[in-house]
Amino acid sequence: MKIRVLGCHGSQLPNYNTTSFLLGQNVLLDAGTVTTVLSLREQLKIDYVFITHAHLDHVRDITFLADNMFFQRRKKPLVIVSTKGILDSIHRHLFNNVIWPDFSKIPSAKEPLIKFLIIKPGKKQTIADLQITTIDLNHVVETVGYAIEFKGKAVMFLGDTGPTREVWQIAQKTKGLRAIFIETSLPDSMKDVADVTGHLTPFSLQGELKKLKGKKPDIYLYHMKLSYQEVIRKEVAAIKDRKIHIIEDGQIIRI
Repeated sequence: MKIRVLGCHGSQLPNYNTTSFLLGQNVLLDAGTVTTVLSLREQLKIDYVFITHAHLDHVRDITFLADNMFFQRRKKPLVIVSTKGILDSIHRHLFNNVIWPDFSKIPSAKEPLIKFLIIKPGKKQTIADLQITTIDLNHVVETVGYAIEFKGKAVMFLGDTGPTREVWQIAQKTKGLRAIFIETSLPDSMKDVADVTGHLTPFSLQGELKKLKGKKPDIYLYHMKLSYQEVIRKEVAAIKDRKIHIIEDGQIIRI
């Protein structure tokens, strides 16, 4: 599985993009940064967008992606995948003919540019040749993570989350688990803010990783708030007995 990091930061500044991963050529995991990074030709290859939650830094570029596809006269629909609650939020607050055109009815209701595909947490489904299990997480809005299995290997993408339990139970049972992509947004000194906003600090990350017990997949860290990046890096470096990578925009990871 080839994973291209389009954006991996918890803030946006020049040369620092918000969350989006490209799996292969046709699957996006979140869409905080897409159209400013991918060429038009690359954008037109995308068939599915899996969304972890409806916060703007994870969904913003769906709007521009849909716009680009429409004016390129793409016939095949772009499928946006998530739970009913998350998709309802995206439809109601983005594709509502106020903030942005409702491409789920354009060019027509029978043949729209985008379609919404509802998936239920806990149920494994096959989508785009991938085995997908959706997992509830602990954030301030409805949020899910995804366990993705392909050719005997598995990787987990966790959207924004505070401490949780179910995801680690699933991780322990997932065969061929090679990697977990997980956030650490704030330094330990901001634990109170992290708790209120549903995020992790290096200390709480360490507590979460202990729930893996004997399993030791590679850990890919993202979603750091840029103001605290250096402090977070130092605190994460103190976590022992885990292989932790802090990822960067533009990086290509092969699982």
